Amino acid sequence: MKRLVTLFAVCLAAFSFATAQATLPKINFIQNTDDDEAYDDEDSDDDGEYEEGDITFDYGMHLPGDQYIRLSLGTSFPLNFPDPSSVISGDSQLKIGGQGSIGYHSFITSKFAFGVDLGFGFNVTIGSHSFNTVPILLTGTYEPAIAKVSFPLSLGIGAAWESYNGKNYFPGLVIKPEAGIHYRISENWTLGLETAYMFLPQFNSIHHSGEENKYGHFWLADFCARYMF
Repeated sequence: MKRLVTLFAVCLAAFSFATAQATLPKINFIQNTDDDEAYDDEDSDDDGEYEEGDITFDYGMHLPGDQYIRLSLGTSFPLNFPDPSSVISGDSQLKIGGQGSIGYHSFITSKFAFGVDLGFGFNVTIGSHSFNTVPILLTGTYEPAIAKVSFPLSLGIGAAWESYNGKNYFPGLVIKPEAGIHYRISENWTLGLETAYMFLPQFNSIHHSGEENKYGHFWLADFCARYMF
């Protein structure tokens, strides 16, 4: 009886190991390779793979369950205070500002990821006051890839805390479509550029009768890094 239990446990462990290996990213073992040989740029090729020692990693793929931490830092261009051309001429009521974000995302399929982003942005006014925003977004991303290059297309919807000259507005609606290009520089890191349009309406007439609704339109340009795991 003990031998049957032991044999069953061994078979179960072997099956579990085989199943786990089937779900791992592509790993090829190269024969006749010196283990002490350092990584050589000539070992890389154009199909999204590179060799490290005797292992070949395929960087051009995402698997369901893959996750990443996203960090971005960039510039915020106000578009309607009073108009886009005023930003270039320097006559705008809101000046060019800065913004950044941190987020966590997980791939549901090989091309679709879902996550949450927390951001912060500011723009200084002509009166030297600061308009600050803290958006919290639920974000869906469709990300096709070619070799080591991927093209994330995202849509984020959520709420924002907004403040200006001692006055606060919460919750404010945020809608943020975004597009970018990323290059996978290693197994765990990608670097890229992203651009987005952010819509920040303030429905003041709902909270205070007689006040005018305001609609903020912003163009964002970011440098973005992602840690994949």
